[in-house]
Formats: sequence, C-alpha cells, structure tokens
Amino acid sequence: MVSKIKAWILLHEAILIILAGVVFLRVPSLFEPYWYGDEGIYLTIGRAMRNGVELYKGIHDNKPPLIYTLAAVADGKQFWFKFILMLWSVATVAVFWNISRYRVWPTAIFALLTTLPLLEGTIANAELFFLVLTIGAWGMLWKKNELKTCFLAGILYGMATLFKAPAGLEAGVWPLVWLIYKDKDWWKKSFWLGIGTVLPVGLMAVYFLGRGTLPEFLTATGVKLIPYLSTWRVDVPILGTLFGRIMLLLGWVGLMFQLKGKLSKITVAAAVWWGVALFAALLSGRPYPHYLLQTAPAMVLLVTQSWIWLAGVGAILTIVIVSFKFYGYHDWAYYQNFLAWVGGRKSHEAYMQWFNPQVKNNYEIARIIKAGSGEGERIFVWGDEPMIYALSRRLPASKYTVKYHVKEFAAQAETIEKLAETLPRYIVVWGNGEDLPGLTNLVRREYMPEARVGEAEVYRLFDHRL
Repeated sequence: MVSKIKAWILLHEAILIILAGVVFLRVPSLFEPYWYGDEGIYLTIGRAMRNGVELYKGIHDNKPPLIYTLAAVADGKQFWFKFILMLWSVATVAVFWNISRYRVWPTAIFALLTTLPLLEGTIANAELFFLVLTIGAWGMLWKKNELKTCFLAGILYGMATLFKAPAGLEAGVWPLVWLIYKDKDWWKKSFWLGIGTVLPVGLMAVYFLGRGTLPEFLTATGVKLIPYLSTWRVDVPILGTLFGRIMLLLGWVGLMFQLKGKLSKITVAAAVWWGVALFAALLSGRPYPHYLLQTAPAMVLLVTQSWIWLAGVGAILTIVIVSFKFYGYHDWAYYQNFLAWVGGRKSHEAYMQWFNPQVKNNYEIARIIKAGSGEGERIFVWGDEPMIYALSRRLPASKYTVKYHVKEFAAQAETIEKLAETLPRYIVVWGNGEDLPGLTNLVRREYMPEARVGEAEVYRLFDHRL
C-alpha cells in the first residue's frame, strides 16, 4: 500500500506541487480582516438565510443565489467562507490541469492568475466559484460531442449562471465552434446543450415560485441586468459600447472561421472561448479586476500555444485594460503586510488598516453594537459598510444591506417605513442622514447618540423602548 501511494505521488508530483502552492498562497487570505464590501454583503445575506430570512424578499442583492448559499454554509463567517474558496480553488486548478493536457506551465500560470491578489484572487467573488464549472463543461465538450455530454455540460453552464449571469454566455462557445467547423449535428448538439443550461435556472425559478419570491429572483438575476448594462459608460470608440463589443466579438469569431484551416481545432476553440469570456467580462463596462478572472482559463490556453498568441492576446488585453481603466492590487505588498504582522514587525491594527482605513472604525462600531445588543436583535447601517453586519453578527433591519441598493431600487420610503415599524436596537449613520428622508426625524425621536466613530454616528434606541 505504501509503495502504491508513493508511486501515485511521484506520478502526480507536478500537479501536487502546484496545488500545494495554491494552498500556501491562500493561507494569508484566511486571516484578512473584514474589509471588502461585496464579501460583507455575501456574509450578511448568508447568515440571514441561515436564520430563515427569505432571499430576495426578506434580504436582497442583485446576484443569483449560489454565492449566498455558500456564504450560508460558512454561517456568515469570513474565515470559513475563505476556507471554502481555498478548497474550491484547488479543485478548479485540478480541473484546469486536466483540460490543459497535464501541462505544468499553463497550469502554474492559471493557478497564479486565480490565486494572487492582482485580479482579486484572494476575494470570494462569484468568478472564482463558477470557473470550475465552465472549465469542466468546456473540457467535457472537447473530449466528447455526444448529445448526452452536451446535456451534462449544459447543466454545468447553468449552474455557473446561478453564481453569476455572465457565466451563462459561455454556453454559446461550442455552438460557435461547431458552426465554424460545419458540424452536421450542430442543431441537435446546440439544442441539448441549451436544454441543459436552462434546466438548473428553471428549477431554481420553480423553487422561488414555490417560496413566493419568483419576481424578486427574476429581478435580481435577469431583468435587473438590462438597466445594469447601461449604468457605466466607457468613452472609447466601438469598444466603449455594448453594440460595438458585439460587433468585435462577431469579427473575432469570423476571423477564427477564416483561420480554421491553419490552426488546430483546440486553438480555434480556445480562441472562441476567450473571445466570449472577454465579452462577458466587459458586459457591464465596469473596471473591477475580478471580472477578468473569467477570461483566465481560455487566455492561458491561448498564450501558451506560441509567442504569436502571447503577443496578440497581450496587445488586445492591454488595449482593454487601458480603455476600461481596470485596476489591480500589488501582490508582493499583500504578502509583505502579512509577513510583517506574523513576524511581529507590524501591529495587528496596522496590519488591518493596510487593507482599508475604515477597517478599524468598522471593528469598533461592531464592538459597540455587540456589547449593547442581543444576537437576535436587528440593526441598521445607513452607508456602504455591510461589514458591520457581518462583524457584529447582527442582521439588517431592512431588506437592503447597503445605501447604494436602497437608492438603486428607489426604496427610501420602504426602508424608512420598515425602520419605523421595527425600531432596530442600533442605527449607524454616515453624514446627517438627510439622503434617507425621515431618518433624521426617526433618530431624533427614538434614539440617543452613543458614540461617534470616524465619520459615523452610532445611535442606540431609547431605554423606554427596550
């Protein structure tokens, strides 16, 4: 038995080293402070779901449900959420190793791109969760084109869509490839792929219909995407408009059609995949670096083909990054900050402040709230700091976890009505609260100021209401 295990380890030595590297590089993420806004929303909603609050109806965010489900598994605790991400990332890299045909350098590059802080690889965003599904689906269809395989791959694409809607666009990759190669079974394969893709989304819609929250589910995962695409304008000719990007994608697919006789099929398929993934990543026009993670698997497959592909893809990405003003994070500074803290050369407070100057204040606000309220009591934060909910382990008194969602859905009246009805134990306000009509009067009438932390005022319900 020992000799067999040793033989297996030696046979898989390369991928085991890469996977160990992924774990090693992710260890610091387990000790990050609560600092990233979107993670705060996921954790807050996850904990609310654990406490029986109806997703979308009782608590809301505009993403499909699976990211919140994982946060619920983690019980709204960041350490466990990041730990789940670590295990998930190991699985993702292992699946990529398979589709890369067990090549070391492409897998190592992919592992670094999806693990390092540069593209927010340490943050539990939906892209890092759906990659294993889209990579797996692509690999299945590369190996077999049977109708059953198309259906099963479609299910993976559908599940990826339930993490984030743009992932569903990748279900169109292989129909385009089949079209380029004039596959005689194009219609049948595309049909069963489409059925598989729609099935998980349809079943989830039936679930929310049964819970009485279908309209909210559709708004969050479908209808709301339409205005979302037009809220961020990029002042760049052709590339800056959705129509222009559609034309560029069609041109890219047309180019692959022209070059199919000179390129291998896997290169053409990877090129189409990259084009579709890049289009999906740019769908909203926003410059958030984790969006580019969606392009990582196809990009790595391409740039490791030859220097020509490396130069071509590099040039296109440079244009995209500059045009959309994508930003990134400094990898070495992230690990340097962690090592300085672990090595005793930096205080824990300084370590946390490196992530965001507001971190210290959020922890102090959460401490005040935890000391003055019970775990089952609600609070309300009027601002864009959902981490206070996650840190204090208190649920929001209203449906929305952040100020910008209240404004986005024009829910000011609904929110103040809910606050007046429930009178949460604590209200935290940035500024004077005048941008939520009725909040100032409610606070003056029912609350007393308890502390001022940074720019935030912490109010506590009058004792006669307790």
